[in-house]
Amino acid sequence: MSGKKISLALIGVGGIGKRYAQALMHISTIKLVAIVDSDISKAEIVARQFSDCHGIADWKHLLHRRDIDAVIVATPHVLLAPISLAFLQAGKHVLSEKPGGIRSSQIEQNIQMAQKNYRQYMIGFNHRFHESFILAKKLVDQNKIGELMFIRSRYGFGGRKNFDKEWRHNRSISGGGELIDQGVHMIDMARFFLGDFNVVCGFADSLYWNTQVEDNGFVLLRNKKKQTASIHVSWSNWKPIHEFEIYGTKGYIHIIGLGRKYGGTEKVILGKRKENDPDHPLEKEFICDPDADKSLSREVEAFVRAIHGGKNMIPTGQDGFAALKIVEKIYGSQKKYGI
Repeated sequence: MSGKKISLALIGVGGIGKRYAQALMHISTIKLVAIVDSDISKAEIVARQFSDCHGIADWKHLLHRRDIDAVIVATPHVLLAPISLAFLQAGKHVLSEKPGGIRSSQIEQNIQMAQKNYRQYMIGFNHRFHESFILAKKLVDQNKIGELMFIRSRYGFGGRKNFDKEWRHNRSISGGGELIDQGVHMIDMARFFLGDFNVVCGFADSLYWNTQVEDNGFVLLRNKKKQTASIHVSWSNWKPIHEFEIYGTKGYIHIIGLGRKYGGTEKVILGKRKENDPDHPLEKEFICDPDADKSLSREVEAFVRAIHGGKNMIPTGQDGFAALKIVEKIYGSQKKYGI
């Protein structure tokens, strides 16, 4: 398959699915041949934006098409894992939107199927592909802030009109609330910088929206090297926020903004501790491209490289499994102890 365009189908054209479609327009290494949505009119509208692409209503009709190499699955959470499994069984490569499923056991099953059929199985943690996080990882790898000590992050917004009526608030469809929605992004990025965690503490609370699921998640993670990550994600943060702070023994990195409603900008601040004046660190600011959809383009490009056998830097099924295990531990402990 090396050297040829990857023939791709997109499953789901809701909010994130439409963003994937826009991102795919700028990738020369793929050919989009089919768009799937249960609302066929939506699928056809998006399909008309591509040459030789058609819209259909039932994804099962694509399972055994030999002209399709891979699929992107961008559906509500409850459908992500079973659709991914079906395509992995059919010998297709799969990029699943996060969180990949509503239970870690589903992702584990998909990992096994991908390994059995020698196929790529990627989870769409696109934060890894934002320019700000790419730069932050480079600075960390260059030892610009020394040995990492802790991470602190906040991510959230205040919902929108009729937000509490959306599928995200239906536990049977979403698998949970803000913790499994935006929370898995922050958990994945904490693991990206600090590795696996052996201590998991947290709360998942409904503080405002009063629906079946939590609108706030509070998480504290710790690894065997005593490095700690604290995370707060919220659907009742009335001013949208995205901040990710990494502290090391020689300085810090602050990621502020994520484009779009999160300030409209995206920047990285590198702070260097001054031994003789620790209260006034030396700072350097990097302005990043705030176009969030470019992270999706980079994500798909990495997926294609992995399919072609290139260096595999993609967030794998194992990353999705690990993030969901952390979410499940928090849900489970809260249910067990009634707190």
